[in-house]
Amino acid sequence: MKRALAALTALVALGVLALAGCGSDDDQKVTTQQVKKEAKEAVSTAVAYTKQKQEKLMAQAQAQYQELEKEASELMDKAKEKAAAGHDRAKEALADLQEKQEVVQEKLKVMQSSSGKAWEKAKVEFDEALQNLKQAYQKAKAELAG
Repeated sequence: MKRALAALTALVALGVLALAGCGSDDDQKVTTQQVKKEAKEAVSTAVAYTKQKQEKLMAQAQAQYQELEKEASELMDKAKEKAAAGHDRAKEALADLQEKQEVVQEKLKVMQSSSGKAWEKAKVEFDEALQNLKQAYQKAKAELAG
């Protein structure tokens, strides 16, 4: 009885080892289809992430522009009043502010319609134009205060 039990245990152990050895070869093989599928999923995920990041940056850019546009609009009203009263500096400040505002609007439109590397370039150009508008706003504000 003990011999039969030992033989049976040995057979079961050999069977388990045989099955484990057979199963591991099949599990480790990777097919071309699996690689293509996983690569496609990775690309899709990267594209989705990039799009989300772009949308977030666009929203931030628009918010920055809208805030500055509101402040500039109030300042332009003041500049128009002074320009009407004959202040040449106010006229120049108003013209510069309007010009810079138009450039920012143009760059924002380009950024909205771009993607990939073109979007990155448009973003840099928009940031630069927005910075120029901020500087023009500060300059106009200082000139109109004095």
